[in-house]
Amino acid sequence: MTIFVLSAALLVLVAVAFATAPLWRQSRGLAMALAVILPLGVVGLYQLQGTPAALDPANLRAPQNIDEAIAMLQARLEREPDNVEGWILLARSHAAQENYGLAARAYARAHALAPDDADLGVEYAEAMMRNAGAQGAPAEAVVLLEAALRANPNNQRALLLSGMQRMQAGKPAEASALWERLLPMLEPAAAGALRAQIDMARVAAQLPPMSPMADSKPLLTIEVGIAPDLAAQARPGDVLFVFARSPEGGGPPFAVKRIALDALPMRVTLGDDDSPMPAAKLSAQKTVQVVARLSRSGNAQAGSGDIEAEPLTVDLADAAPINLTLSRPVP
Repeated sequence: MTIFVLSAALLVLVAVAFATAPLWRQSRGLAMALAVILPLGVVGLYQLQGTPAALDPANLRAPQNIDEAIAMLQARLEREPDNVEGWILLARSHAAQENYGLAARAYARAHALAPDDADLGVEYAEAMMRNAGAQGAPAEAVVLLEAALRANPNNQRALLLSGMQRMQAGKPAEASALWERLLPMLEPAAAGALRAQIDMARVAAQLPPMSPMADSKPLLTIEVGIAPDLAAQARPGDVLFVFARSPEGGGPPFAVKRIALDALPMRVTLGDDDSPMPAAKLSAQKTVQVVARLSRSGNAQAGSGDIEAEPLTVDLADAAPINLTLSRPVP
């Protein structure tokens, strides 16, 4: 067994801690942080494993749980007090266990070693805020968040936390302004949740709520029927997928609907609200291939026993309804 085993085991234990710990109560910041936490953790562990002290037999035993892994990491940091990646990993490990006081102390050591790392400063600020709870954000946390926003005005995590700090400080108008800057950067589900917080802040500031989000207008209208000789095979509760994809027929769809079948024929509309990829909306396309599939399994991938319609390539500028007939069984 080598020190790599220790490193890999520690990484796995920390990953499990992040996956199973409560979702950082009342926070959507975690969703934005997860995309960078594990890759940076890998870097930290890689830096930790390449030292002569790793030959110490006490370090060759894989940790049995997250607490033991943290203790082994702390012992290593006593020997390597200038290892910034190690302090970051320790801080994140404590945060995963909601030990925010310990996390803040480890972040303080990391930040002292890398004072110009704005993203690290935001993590440190969050740990301090969570440790303070209802007492409000410490002044040092506010300074770190403001510095991060000066370095990058679109720092999503800093915007979120700064808005939280303004709400705690009794400045709801400022909180709303910060969160409104963040809103366009979020995925639809996260944006919807944040809009509710913005409206609460605006009410507290005696401001009118934000204008409701306008529903996207339908861009395609599809009439889906079924061939008479197959009609008996369509049963209520089957799943109907209707989607628009690239004219070549490959890649993920630009818009898709999953419908529990009631009766055929039925009318289905597709628009930007049905786009699974914010960066590839239906409205940005000129020509698409429209497909309908009756699924036995309920899965989007075609399977034996499904019934498909012949794909039809259409121009989005043509507003005429599209007729698709489920006519060919999937072998």
